[in-house]
Amino acid sequence: MPGRHSVPIEVRRQHRQPRVFKWAALAVVAIVLIGLGIFAFTKFGGGSGCDSVDEFSVAADATIAPVITKIADDTSAEDLGCAKLTVEAKPSAEVAATLTSPEGAPALWIPDSSLWTVRAAKLTGTLLDVASQSVATTPDVIATRKDDAPLFNNWLEVLNSPGGIRIGDPLTDTVADAPIVAALAEAEQGKVDRNAVTAAVVPIAQAQQANPQRKSADERLGEVVRDGGLAISTEQQLVEYNAQNASANLQASVPLTGTFVLNYPIAVTEPSGGNHSDAKDAGIKLAEALEGDAGRRALSEAGFRLPNMSPLSGDRGLGDEQVVPLNLTDTEAMANLLRQYAVLALPSKFLAVLDVSGSMNIAAGTGTRMSLMIQAMEAGLMRFPDNAQIGLWAFSIDKGGPGQDWRAIVPTRQLGENVDGKLQKQVLLEEARGLTAIVGGGTGLYDTTLAAFREAQKNYDPKYVNSVVLATDGANEDSNSISLQTLLDTLKNEQDPARPVIIVTIGITQDADARVLEQISAATGGKSYTTTNVADIPNVIVDVLQARTAGR
Repeated sequence: MPGRHSVPIEVRRQHRQPRVFKWAALAVVAIVLIGLGIFAFTKFGGGSGCDSVDEFSVAADATIAPVITKIADDTSAEDLGCAKLTVEAKPSAEVAATLTSPEGAPALWIPDSSLWTVRAAKLTGTLLDVASQSVATTPDVIATRKDDAPLFNNWLEVLNSPGGIRIGDPLTDTVADAPIVAALAEAEQGKVDRNAVTAAVVPIAQAQQANPQRKSADERLGEVVRDGGLAISTEQQLVEYNAQNASANLQASVPLTGTFVLNYPIAVTEPSGGNHSDAKDAGIKLAEALEGDAGRRALSEAGFRLPNMSPLSGDRGLGDEQVVPLNLTDTEAMANLLRQYAVLALPSKFLAVLDVSGSMNIAAGTGTRMSLMIQAMEAGLMRFPDNAQIGLWAFSIDKGGPGQDWRAIVPTRQLGENVDGKLQKQVLLEEARGLTAIVGGGTGLYDTTLAAFREAQKNYDPKYVNSVVLATDGANEDSNSISLQTLLDTLKNEQDPARPVIIVTIGITQDADARVLEQISAATGGKSYTTTNVADIPNVIVDVLQARTAGR
C-alpha cells in the first residue's frame, strides 16, 4: 500500500514532465551557445592553435580595398597566421608619402602597382619587403564608346591623339602613369623614339596646368559616354563602370604593342624587428586566401584578373584578347620624365620685365621693336590659363625715378583675378600697349635684373614655377649700376634651392649682349634666347612663354 506521503503515479507524471522539458530546453540553449562560442573562439583566434591574435593594419588602393576587406573578414584568424587584419582604402601616393615616417605607416600595403614600391624605396632609401608580388592584375586600356575604338599601333600614338585623351595626374595616379610607362617601354624596345615620348607628354602636362581640377575615373568615363572621345582607365574600372551604368556600354582596347599591367603586390611596411615577420606572415596568408575559390570569385566579380592575367569571364573588358605586358626596366627614365612633368604641370608665376629704352623705337617690319614685343606679349598672354600669375615691369635708366632703373607697371596676380572690374589679363594687355608712350633713355640692365629677381623671391609661391622673363635689345648702359660680376655673384649667393627663382632672358636683335644674357640666365639655372631677325620676335617670345619660362 502506498505510504501516506506517497503521490499517485498520474500525479507524479504531471509534476515530472515540465521538469524534463525545462532541462531539455536548457540543454538545447547550452548546445547552441557552446556552438556559437566555439565558432567565435575559432574565428577570432581564441583556439585552434592561436594562443593570441596580432592585429595589423592594411592600407589597400581604393580600387581593390572592398575585395581585400571581404576576404580578410571572411578568413579565420588562424588561417591568417593568428592575425586580424583591419583594411583601409587609401590612395597609393598617400601611403608612399607616409613611409618616410614609419610611425604613420600601415603594417601591410597593397598599392595598385609595383611602381609605387620602387618610388617608396627611393624615398626611404630602403627596399621594401614583399609578401606577394601580385594578388590581382588589371591592364590599362583605352575606353571609348561601343564600336568607336580607333586602332593604335602604339602608346605614343595614343599620347599624340589629335583629339586629346582624358587622363588623370601621372604624379599621383598609376592609371595615368601607365600610358607613359608603356610608351617608354616601347622606346626601350626600339619601337618608338624616346624624345618623341617626352615631347608628347608636354601638351598633356600643360593641359593639366590649364585644368587643375582632378577628375575621377568614373567622371572621365562618364564624359566619354556623354561626349565621345578617349579616356584612359583600367579594365577593372571600365568593367565596374559598365556594371553600374547599364546604358554606358563602353569598350576597352589596347594598342598593337600591348599595355602596362597593374599588379597589386603586398608590401610589408611594418618596421623591421618586432612584429615585422608576423606581419609578413599575415600578408602571405592573405595572398593565399585570395588564391582560394572565394578570393578568386571575389576578384573576378569586381573586374580583376588573376595574377596570371587570364581573361575575364563573360566577355567583359578586353574579352578573350590576350594581353601583352609592356614592362619598363629603366625606371630612372620614368622618374626623370615625371620630374619634367611636375615642372610642366605646375602653373606659371612670372614677372615680365620689358626693355623700354630708346633703341626699342627703331623701325622693325611695319612697326618698331617695341610694337613687335607688345604683339608678342599679347599673343603669349592668350596661351595662359586663368590660374597663371603674371606681373609687368618696364625698364631703361632712372625709369622709376632717380637711381631706379625699373618701374612697376602691374603687380603680379592671377590672370583671372578681378581688378576694378577688369580681369588681370585685360589690365596687362592695356598696360603693355601703353608702353610705347614711355620709350626712351639708356638700358639699365643689371640693377633691374637683380631687383626683379628679389621681387620674385619675395612673392615666391611653392605651388607655381616662379620666374623672371626679361627681354632687351641692348647691353647695360647705366654707369652707376652694379657690375656684371657683382650681379652674377649675388644671384648665385641669394638663390635658394628650396625656393628657386629662374631668370629667362630674351635678346632682341644682334644689338643685345647675348653673352651677358646667357651668363645671367645660367646663374639661376634658366635659359637665354636670342633672335637676330626682328620678324621672329613674336615667335621667340611666345615659344619661351609656352615652354613654361623656366627653361627646364
